[in-house]
Amino acid sequence: MTENKLCKIYIVDDDEQQANLMQAMAHTIQFETETYTSSIEFLNAPITAHDIIILDLKMPEKDGIEIMRDLASRNIKPHFILVSGFDERVLHSAKQLAESKHLHVVSTLSKPFKAKDFIALIKQTRAECEEKCLQEKNTPSNEGNSSEKASIEELKLAIRKHQLLIHFQPQICFDTNSLQGAEILIRWQHPEKGLLLPEHFIPLAEKHQLMNLLTEEILMLSIKEYKKVIAAGLTIKIAINLSAQNVNDLSMPEKLEALVKSNNIDPELIVLEINESALMNKVSDSLDILNRLRMKGFSLSIDDFGTGYSSLVKLYQAPFTELKIDRHFILRSAHDEDARAIVRICILLAKELNMKTVAEGVETKKIWDQLQSMGCNIAQGDYIAKPMATGDFINWVKSNR
Repeated sequence: MTENKLCKIYIVDDDEQQANLMQAMAHTIQFETETYTSSIEFLNAPITAHDIIILDLKMPEKDGIEIMRDLASRNIKPHFILVSGFDERVLHSAKQLAESKHLHVVSTLSKPFKAKDFIALIKQTRAECEEKCLQEKNTPSNEGNSSEKASIEELKLAIRKHQLLIHFQPQICFDTNSLQGAEILIRWQHPEKGLLLPEHFIPLAEKHQLMNLLTEEILMLSIKEYKKVIAAGLTIKIAINLSAQNVNDLSMPEKLEALVKSNNIDPELIVLEINESALMNKVSDSLDILNRLRMKGFSLSIDDFGTGYSSLVKLYQAPFTELKIDRHFILRSAHDEDARAIVRICILLAKELNMKTVAEGVETKKIWDQLQSMGCNIAQGDYIAKPMATGDFINWVKSNR
């Protein structure tokens, strides 16, 4: 029997008969496995990120949830196949918990399961693990890149020296298959660390109360690049993100109005995206700001809908014109019926409130087709196009008319 050099398969189940049965299934396709009926003994095994863990949630000593918590705390992140005799909602929730800890759950299996389903799943999972392992071995390390954290002093300098860049990601109308607009996405061209994505510096700005200054820079850059798009003959809407600190700045509506007026841009062409969690503090101030922005002609989109708190209350209170469904649900909707149901309800809710729906995270034709059948209005994601610099965006639009 051949031994897999790239990844191990661990079977963790307190039922010795069940563990032996799964091991026998794996042996039929020449897969070596190690079985554990004790969670304590399993946690002492030399587990790596390339391994596959077939984990029964109901274990003595430490259950499957505790096992995943233990591995996550040690930064050991293998590929999990969760198995349980509980109802499927428990498995589904356990998977969400694992993903919240940045653990990768390949699939879940409800007991009893068919041998052919189990064999097909571990074959596919090991093939993916081997491919990932080989890619990592063949990919040179990028020391000094975006994995390194930047400092607040570097970010302040970046704003002063205008090191931030604007990228456009197209938004396409489902009904007409035509360009509806584009979301403005920010990048930081760090002189030493290379191109940094927002997750590497936005939290830093929020922590140090720098978001208003950063947003002013982003707005000015956005308008500057947007004028190039207009000059190329493309009159489209652009979506710009605002943070929690922005929607507590009572002068924001006037600042933004002055900026677009001085550049002869119609505020109707600007969609301001606000994350619903940004509306939790100082509700009266945020509603003051949002209403004045709407009265000045700006459109408002509630971003990452469904992931924050009191979503329905925010929809009821604030004058939003657009509902942007969080990519978490969109990406899972292709294979997760619960996620698909949530997306469907969001679309119906938006229709009832006379709002447009935007789906971000559209990465496959399958997701596109599902959203189109549900009546979603606008799609955004890598299936259409990745974020692009201004010149590349203009060329992309012209070549895809």
